[in-house]
Amino acid sequence: MTFSEFKQLIASQPDGVVLLEGRRSISPEDYERARILARQLALQFPRLRFRSGNAEGSDQAFSEGVAEVDASRLQVVAPYATHRKAARYADALYDSPASMSKVQLDEVAYKTINATPGNVRLIEKRDTQGRLAAKAAYLIRDTMKVVGHSEAFVKPVCALFYVKPEEPMEGGTGHTIRVCQQEGVPVAYQDSWSEWIGESCRSVF
Repeated sequence: MTFSEFKQLIASQPDGVVLLEGRRSISPEDYERARILARQLALQFPRLRFRSGNAEGSDQAFSEGVAEVDASRLQVVAPYATHRKAARYADALYDSPASMSKVQLDEVAYKTINATPGNVRLIEKRDTQGRLAAKAAYLIRDTMKVVGHSEAFVKPVCALFYVKPEEPMEGGTGHTIRVCQQEGVPVAYQDSWSEWIGESCRSVF
């Protein structure tokens, strides 16, 4: 996705949501790029909102950049209500699977399995206790970030990911990308969005 294509998407939904997330493992240099990009987008598109997970690494870098401009435009979906409470922004909007009805949870679980069928048994453990249920909560959270489940948490316009270049579909990030593809949400990786920092966005600094 080019920056021009991104702007065209945003022009059709200027108050939409952009999903910003990726791997926990990120170099200091790439962390800074992700932070700068998020800050840049928040400045240049003042009606846009941004959504991420509540994880260390990429999620944290993107969220930090948005929060530097306006934390109230940041949405964070956590795997459970008390996840990383010490790292939260007071003005950001937080949610977790606990807020959804059983019908919504069942629908999200169904879409989670469709995106990554190999996790079907894990997802079936979502209502139990223990390690497997905890893992299931993270996958449910990842799907929830994409599908939209309320007036505040709508389906994102597009999603920008920080991935492992040689294995972009690996792990939870790969699962979220597959959900985006399943839901028709355009995606871009750092090989695309890192170039935006040097394009017309430069004027916001």
